[in-house]
Amino acid sequence: MRRCLPWAEARPAAMAAVFAAEAARWRDTLAWDTAALWPVLEHARVTAALPGLVLTDAEGAVRGWTYAAVRDGELLCGALSAPDAAGTAQLLDGLLALPAAAAASRIVCFAYTEAPELAPALAARGFLLDPHEYLTRPLAVAPAARRPGRAWDVRDLDATAELFRASYPASDPGRPFAPHSRPAEWQRYVADLVLGQGCGRFRPSLSIAVPGAGGTLDAAAIVTDLGAGTAHLAQVAVRPGFRGAGLGAAMLASLSASCRAAGFTRLSLLVGASNSTARRLYGRAGFTSCAWFVSATRAGRAGEGRRESTAA
Repeated sequence: MRRCLPWAEARPAAMAAVFAAEAARWRDTLAWDTAALWPVLEHARVTAALPGLVLTDAEGAVRGWTYAAVRDGELLCGALSAPDAAGTAQLLDGLLALPAAAAASRIVCFAYTEAPELAPALAARGFLLDPHEYLTRPLAVAPAARRPGRAWDVRDLDATAELFRASYPASDPGRPFAPHSRPAEWQRYVADLVLGQGCGRFRPSLSIAVPGAGGTLDAAAIVTDLGAGTAHLAQVAVRPGFRGAGLGAAMLASLSASCRAAGFTRLSLLVGASNSTARRLYGRAGFTSCAWFVSATRAGRAGEGRRESTAA
């Protein structure tokens, strides 16, 4: 009989094996070195800093697991691993039953996972899905390409946030970041990319900022280091009025050459399944599919309560 328990109750040795297997999967499939993440996650587990669950079998062995973080009123699921569809449903229902889920305005799942039948299970529970494809391409030795603009600088943070806000739809409840497109949401998103390490270590010298009028940016590309020889294009945007003139392709050619010169052997990125324009650009540039990430969002119970109150 399987049991769904708080992950703090799992034995450290069992979780060490789970984390080691997950690190190997990221490294072998995505060429993404996550070794620094797992000790941090283990500390958060044993100190109850993050809510999480484990699925155990009759002998007490860990057969599946999930965890989430609470941030700005949202519950953010960072992983979900299960042995079969029943285990997927059990962990997902356990996650949604957590007190943190009851207090959340929104629940977001963005994870590299192979949990069986996760997408239909999320859809059945009211989640909006926009899967993200992980694309890679090898970086061959090539002549240096002219860089549009200049290297990104920390003083570009606010201008980059404004550029991203102008480049995306005004609001999108299915977007895992900045769903309401508020300036503070975009500033936090950019700060996470350049100051955090959830998407690799930021490399400002390889990133690009294309200055515009009045202190704005016409385009930007954020590059991070995933280890294992992989440079990652964490975000790229061209202001709507400057699209169609080859600026995106020029930035891609430039950063590919500079990343190769810096010793990287491959370039990776994530793109939403619904972003057909970007997918065509990356296909022409030689990117191919490597894996899929689950991206799903839904209003939490706290958010549903606020909506009902507003409607009344």
